[in-house]
Amino acid sequence: MRKPLIVCSLVLGIVLSHSMGTGAMKPGEFIVLCYHAVPQKALPGDTFSIPQQKFVEQMEYLRTHGYHPVSFQDVLNAHNGLKELPDKAVLLTFDDGYVSYRDFVLPVLEELGYPSILAIVGNFIEYSPPGGLSEPLMSWEQIKEASTHKLVEVVSHSYDLHKGVQYNPQGNEAAAASVMVFNPVTQTYETEGQYRARVEEDFIAQNILFQKKLGITPRLMVWPYGWFNQISVEVAKKSGMISTFTLEEGFSSIAHIDTIQRNLVENTGMEHFISMLKDPLGDKPMIRAMQVDLDLIYDPDMDQMDRNLGKLIDRLVAMGVNTVFLQAFADPEGTGNIESVYFQNSVLPVRADFFSHAVHQMAIRSMRVYAWMPVLSIEIPDSELNERLRVRENRDGTILPSTSWYRRLTPFSKETSTRVGQLYEDLASHSHLHGILFQDDAYLTDYEDFHPEAIRRYTERFGRDVIITDPNKDPDFAREWARYKTEGLIDFTDVLKQRVRKYRPVAEFARNLYAIVIENPAAESWFAQDYELFLKNYDQVVVMAYPEVEEIKKPSKWLKYLVGRAKVIPQGLEKTVFKIQTYNWRKEEWMNDRILLREMRDILSSGGRHLAYYPDSYREDKPAMNEIKLEMSTKTYPFIP
Repeated sequence: MRKPLIVCSLVLGIVLSHSMGTGAMKPGEFIVLCYHAVPQKALPGDTFSIPQQKFVEQMEYLRTHGYHPVSFQDVLNAHNGLKELPDKAVLLTFDDGYVSYRDFVLPVLEELGYPSILAIVGNFIEYSPPGGLSEPLMSWEQIKEASTHKLVEVVSHSYDLHKGVQYNPQGNEAAAASVMVFNPVTQTYETEGQYRARVEEDFIAQNILFQKKLGITPRLMVWPYGWFNQISVEVAKKSGMISTFTLEEGFSSIAHIDTIQRNLVENTGMEHFISMLKDPLGDKPMIRAMQVDLDLIYDPDMDQMDRNLGKLIDRLVAMGVNTVFLQAFADPEGTGNIESVYFQNSVLPVRADFFSHAVHQMAIRSMRVYAWMPVLSIEIPDSELNERLRVRENRDGTILPSTSWYRRLTPFSKETSTRVGQLYEDLASHSHLHGILFQDDAYLTDYEDFHPEAIRRYTERFGRDVIITDPNKDPDFAREWARYKTEGLIDFTDVLKQRVRKYRPVAEFARNLYAIVIENPAAESWFAQDYELFLKNYDQVVVMAYPEVEEIKKPSKWLKYLVGRAKVIPQGLEKTVFKIQTYNWRKEEWMNDRILLREMRDILSSGGRHLAYYPDSYREDKPAMNEIKLEMSTKTYPFIP
């Protein structure tokens, strides 16, 4: 369990008295629908097959409600400025090549004059498809005949990437196009070069097969399972693909056709289908998050660690949370200074290669998992380099090593961004994470950072030297210096975002924020943090609303005040997660569960949407699940007194 930074005494040294959906389609936008089999009747439990009667009803709805099915060529022409896309444009796609496409779908679409895309897995047709399909697939002859129809475009669904591959020592499998393969025999991971070569070979094989069987080269790639990354998109472009299709929900735009979003049509009622057409994102669900220490389930015996994970997951499921902020680093002593991590990487020692397995087990239970990661408090094994890159503070005109609790690296050094960036890239390449929670070590006090690189970059930006003085006696300098550092930290995390997006392009990013920064805008100079800038630059802002840490005498009033501050700032309520403490680090005891429940209800009754808490102990049932699940469970509605 990591003790939080106690901001009043350790940093300052003084006592301080769902985002909404997109709505209707805009000009230049279109919606892509993803279908699979369309049998006469769907088997029980088969959510991906659409019964023929329901399919006809859906097409009739499009016809009678002003929707205009278009071809990809129509989208491309609009992208190139040759012709405008019609209002309420819809692109219909069909995966895998089921016989019902030829026997039923195609005649219906031709009668209506609706174009469609047919995505084929070469290996499935050439050899044999996997077991468990809802109906047989078309033959090459049938696919070729369909390709001659002017309203049909046959595209690639990969040659042999429509499968799972092992991607960690525990044996979990993920989409072959998006992960590094783990070899259980050699106990080694695929390198980036080997991964790239494997994907390139698949595109080559598919192009050759399409030429041989259909006499065409596909120009579109439909990613199996919707999973992709920047490397696979680069390979697709190199192989001649104009666009690739994902399974991200939402409208697509003619302005961005490198990767096009698709909305999976499932066997649900017409109400759901209509709702998806009007607003595919809808309202994002309220976040109910548990921040979890992997340190608490660690065991040298990996089998025992896996059993511990099972108990933790049982608790997560029973609690009903939909989001987990999962510790990806090791900090068993709670120092906040990170020397090892729980994932394979080339920067720090690995305490146990376990993070990707934990993420996988949570994700298959419909939880979104964010890797909780340090930003600057990293202990590089090279001690000399470590000290050279340390944040510096100035008190009397000289430059000294920082004495703050977190031993941080300067964010202004390229060498720091290279090392930390590589750590984040390695994390993303080896796990199917949904996002990143940036640790609260991403701060700089009013006396920091006087590292030579920070001074050099300041001088380059402002054309003058840093004024080495007490910032509190020079308010103009203090404001300029604080904003320079605030933006510098945001820029640094932007570098980390890009390294993560290389492998997880749709990852989201949350950043911890000290509550006092919401209370008092002047606190920017003490931390180099700004609430409004955070809202603009991150998907979520996680406010550490810790009354006991901050020694707040009237917690209820204070929490309601924080929510009130969020209300008056654009996207404040939609993007702010209020995280409460469940352990009193000053007294070294767990908080009273009834007090926690009251604090949660103070936040919700004041208008707060998103809740989180830290820490949690599945061994001790702390906090007591039967108490706080009343507000943490996504299966219940917030209590309004």
